[in-house]
Amino acid sequence: MKTVRITAKTIEAAVAEGLKQLGISREEAVVHVVEQPSSGLFGLIHKKMAVVDISAPDEEVPAEEPKQEEAAPAEAPKEETEAKAPSAEETPAEEKTAEEAEAPKEAPAPKAEEKEKKGREDFVFKQEEQDKTAEEAKKFLASVFKGMHLDVTMECLMNEERILLNLHGEGLGILIGKHGQTLDALQYLTNLAAGKAFHHHYFVLLDVENYRERRKDTLEALARRLAAKVKRTGEPVKLEPMAAGERRIIHLALQDDGAVTTESEGEAPHRYVVIKRND
Repeated sequence: MKTVRITAKTIEAAVAEGLKQLGISREEAVVHVVEQPSSGLFGLIHKKMAVVDISAPDEEVPAEEPKQEEAAPAEAPKEETEAKAPSAEETPAEEKTAEEAEAPKEAPAPKAEEKEKKGREDFVFKQEEQDKTAEEAKKFLASVFKGMHLDVTMECLMNEERILLNLHGEGLGILIGKHGQTLDALQYLTNLAAGKAFHHHYFVLLDVENYRERRKDTLEALARRLAAKVKRTGEPVKLEPMAAGERRIIHLALQDDGAVTTESEGEAPHRYVVIKRND
């Protein structure tokens, strides 16, 4: 079997080049994707090319193997039939064996519960683990900022439930993105990188120049303004699609307003909040 390894910007381009070098069609080729292409973090750093192995299989080798495989099992069912036919009295023994086999299946249930209880007991927020998680988060972010040529100061605040890293510097709007989408993506990657050393994860929250607090105030003001419109007109108001955390801010802002109700509708990632008047 002749194999060539091709590196290109896309998998399709790599396959096309491999087929050209081997002089075979796509149906004849065996394609193995070694590495998927990646545009990199935010399209700026750690870009990866597609790496694909394309093989031209030997057609003569598989032609003989199916005959041998088909011949062997042809006699196997006869032996099994002959073995089962005369031993009609063995049925109770088989039933007992089946019952015995079922017995240990129910046994692991208590063990699973014990493991869950033990897991909850072991879930303790240790200071040394939290410190290490914060350090790993800072290392990861430092490498990202270095690749983006950003000068960022990281302010770290911690409690038992979470680690807050507030980022300060010039021109950090690129880290926030539209309605905080880029910041949320960076936060997700930071949690993956920082929490991989432990069986549980500390929640690492990222903020840029107190953006999240300002965004919360903006959403609460928007919720109150739209609720007033709904009360005045009686018509429901649909907000733009939001992340789950932002929808929650809208719900909480209006939960004590008995004149309106809020509901989340649509499918992720395009779910949105609808504010309706209580009639």
